[in-house]
Amino acid sequence: MNMIITNGTIVTDQLIPHGAVVVIGDKIIYIGDETEARRILKAADKDVFQVIDAQGGYIAPGLIDVHMHGSDGVDLMDGTEESIRTVARYVVKHGVVGFLPSTVTASREKTKKVSQLIADFAGHDDEAEVLGIHLEGPYINEKMKGAQYGPEIRRADLKELEELYNILGKKMRLVTLAPEVPQGLEAVDWLVERGVAVSIGHSDATYEQAVEGFQRGISHVTHTFNGMRGLHHRDPGVVGAALAAPEVYTELIADLVHVHPGAIRVLLASKGVDKIVLITDAVQATGLPDGEYVLGDQQIFVEDGAARLKEGNLAGSTLNLLQAVRNMVEVLGLSLPEAFQMASLNPARSIGMDYKGWIKEGNDGDFVIMSSDFQVYMTIVGGKVAYSAD
Repeated sequence: MNMIITNGTIVTDQLIPHGAVVVIGDKIIYIGDETEARRILKAADKDVFQVIDAQGGYIAPGLIDVHMHGSDGVDLMDGTEESIRTVARYVVKHGVVGFLPSTVTASREKTKKVSQLIADFAGHDDEAEVLGIHLEGPYINEKMKGAQYGPEIRRADLKELEELYNILGKKMRLVTLAPEVPQGLEAVDWLVERGVAVSIGHSDATYEQAVEGFQRGISHVTHTFNGMRGLHHRDPGVVGAALAAPEVYTELIADLVHVHPGAIRVLLASKGVDKIVLITDAVQATGLPDGEYVLGDQQIFVEDGAARLKEGNLAGSTLNLLQAVRNMVEVLGLSLPEAFQMASLNPARSIGMDYKGWIKEGNDGDFVIMSSDFQVYMTIVGGKVAYSAD
């Protein structure tokens, strides 16, 4: 079934009022005025088109979350197919069309099990697409572990990476590591050679070590400001290196807990809209009340929506990505196209999926249709309605 979406304002490089989008199969073939879309529909066989009414709301790019650990009561390290499906069904209700299930530092056996699960996973029509995996750890710096599980932190291991890559292939999309750990830079070289995006995170690297990592191919920074050596005027650290590297993508948890709005403004001034990737770092508690939950092998405690370890370290978030977009618009003053770029286009580009993440002719037909107050009417994945609020 092909699709025409009408009666909405399209969020793309600019806002297009009274706009329409035409999707043939799973690809966008037309973006523009709805008058032309009606001509297409009139000339076509109406039986092969599904007409979607955006109800005067926004037709926006479907969101892509490249860093999340769970939601709606499940932790993705559970290692079960149902846990992935639960998350995929939850996030699609909040406008997410694709995501990277993200591991935490864990045993070789558990990491391998979750990788095999992602490699074999086949999605359903009512789910966000699983785009691959984000391996966060275990090759990180103990000093900056944050909520990562200390006993399983280990030196970079090319043999382990090769085993995981043999399981995942191109589904190994993103790997977070600390380049200063033993064999860290060798791991960067190995991953970059195979087209895997590498992110610096949970790192105590000096400015010089981080810059060398960028020169070797690290293209991404994991939850910028959090879990890394901070910025000091005589020791710029990972944060300073990230702010000074125009080519590097920087993740941002925009829940206004992990990063102060003032620091977000610094990031915007340094990186611009083009190189910021909104993420959730969402955990099992996302979408649920305050209480006790788990993150991998550790217990976490959620109070007033903030997830922490017993020691007080922040442990992921309970954010959904559309709320992050809303915060960037309503608190930071960005336009809708700017905020959606950071939650759709930039994440897709940062993991080498340039055909997703934006409403553009030739791209995948992925959309969220929402009201002006960010209520989701419908989420469309690959030209199919995956979620409808009706």
